[in-house]
Amino acid sequence: MTKAVKKACDACHRRKVKCDGISPCRACYTAQLSCTYNAIPQEKGPKGSPAKVLSELRETQRQTSLSAKVQNRLNGIPCATVNARINLTSGLLTTELIKSCVSFFFANLYPQLPILEQRQIEQQMMFMEQNRDAYLLMTSFCAFIMLQPGMTMPQGDPYNLDMNPGATIILSQLLLEECLRVHKGYSYHDSVNLNVLATNFFIFGCYYGLEQHEKAWYYLREAATMIHMAGMDKEGHYMKMDGAEATRRRRLFWLVLVIERAYA
Repeated sequence: MTKAVKKACDACHRRKVKCDGISPCRACYTAQLSCTYNAIPQEKGPKGSPAKVLSELRETQRQTSLSAKVQNRLNGIPCATVNARINLTSGLLTTELIKSCVSFFFANLYPQLPILEQRQIEQQMMFMEQNRDAYLLMTSFCAFIMLQPGMTMPQGDPYNLDMNPGATIILSQLLLEECLRVHKGYSYHDSVNLNVLATNFFIFGCYYGLEQHEKAWYYLREAATMIHMAGMDKEGHYMKMDGAEATRRRRLFWLVLVIERAYA
């Protein structure tokens, strides 16, 4: 006979499902919810279908997690290192943020950094929640753009940073931390593509803008190494691809090569 649990966790109590009383409990682990025991028991729980309650819990915990990350950054506390296999941080890389960064990029930086195209970015946005390479590219790209002089917070500012000095820098650091967390979660060296190379370049740009030059040099050198691993220093590399892809790769190759020589 199963031993009765004196107190269910907050999520199980809210969902009205069986709780095993451990932390995290099996039900929360399966549903990918935070497992806490903070609520004061009530005689009657709130009404609602199980699916609706689960959706509400996930949204509440998403907002709480994002709010905590923003507050930690405001207080100068780095985000805690977490298991790279967990889900991407929902709500951090918003559509409004990406559109704002894309607009700034093509209005101000594209002539100097012609390594991304409008159509390419739109494609990345469609798949970034399912494709790590796309997510990393867009996260590093936005982190880089938020550091640029003249860049402002996206309209609506879901991060509630508008009133803080250096809001764009704080958001850039949040995005960079997210990018690095996911970046360490898989072996991107085994499949070097344009997204991977551009991500490394934007991470380099972030650290350069933050004046952390040793880290900047590391990611620039890594990008240069992967370029040579991919054979992009040989003309034959470009013969097997269409003109647009070959052009983007050539531009990235020369950009990294020139900056590496100047930075050394």
